[in-house]
This record gives sequence, C-alpha cells and structure tokens, in this order.
Amino acid sequence: MRGFWRDTGGATALEFALITPLMLILLFATVDVGMEILLDSALEHGAQAAARIGMTVQTESGISREQAVYNEVWYWVGPWLQNQGQLTVTEETYPAFSDIGMPEPCGDDSYAKTGVCTGPYTDVNGNGHWDADMGSNGLGGYGAIVRYQFQISRPTFTGILQLLGISLFSLQRTVVLQNEPQNSQS
Repeated sequence: MRGFWRDTGGATALEFALITPLMLILLFATVDVGMEILLDSALEHGAQAAARIGMTVQTESGISREQAVYNEVWYWVGPWLQNQGQLTVTEETYPAFSDIGMPEPCGDDSYAKTGVCTGPYTDVNGNGHWDADMGSNGLGGYGAIVRYQFQISRPTFTGILQLLGISLFSLQRTVVLQNEPQNSQS
C-alpha cells in the first residue's frame, strides 16, 4: 500500500490537463488584444490620411469628398473588418474652433434650466430646429472648421474575450482641422 501513494507516473498528465485550458485561453486573449491594437493603429493612420484628403476641398472627378474620405479610411481598416457597416464616418462643420460641441445660442434661459432650448434661438446650422451641437453636416468649403469622427464596432477576433464580458471592439478617432484657404488653390 505504501508504494501506491508514491507512484507519480500520472502527475504530469494531470498537470498538463489542468494547465492547458488556461494557457489556451491566455493565448487566444493575447491574440485578440494584439489584433485590437493593430486595428486601433490602422484606424489612427486612416483617420489622419482621410482628414488630409477632406481638407483639400478638391477630389478626383466623379467622386464626392465624403466618399473620398470614406474610401481612404476604409483602405486602412477594411482588411480588419467584415463589412462596411462596421465603419461609421461623420463630418460636421463649425463656424470657429471654439464652437465645436457647443449648443446653438438660445434666446432665453430654458437651456440653462433644462438643457433644451424651448424659446427663441439662433439656427447656426440652418436645419430649422435648435440643436445641442451647432455643427452642420458635411465637409464645408475653403477655410471651414471640420470635425471628423471615425468609429469602428466589430466582434472580437477570436471570441474568447466573451468570457470576460467583452463581445465587441469599439474604437473611435476624432480629428479637427481647418480646410485649406481658397488662395492655396492652384
């Protein structure tokens, strides 16, 4: 009986069986995080390149500036995404840098009290109603201040992070710049 307790022939197999699942989970989680870092880097490069295209005010014939901006960021992040619905690009134009994210001017104190303007207001973006952000859609013209927002939402690459409650990667970049002045046109 004494020899039976000292037999360690199966201990290695048991240790391997206990450790392997944890090591595989760690390996797949590391791959997922690494892929997210690569996607984040691609989004950063794509956002910067797309904003540079948008600020030039001119594009190739037959393509809108909005489409040129989208195409440029898609060039960078497209290989990492499953479909174009996972990439959202929005552009808003502002009168000045200090107006970014600011509400349209309200003529009474209703905005200060409730956060919504119910009285007279100045329709800065010309859409016919008061907005909590005075930016107007689009890329604007020469000299306009433009805020680009690029957002990606996609499932995790391996799915293993769902064990931690993470099922989607959501990444966002915001680039604010002023379009080139009109006199720089050649």
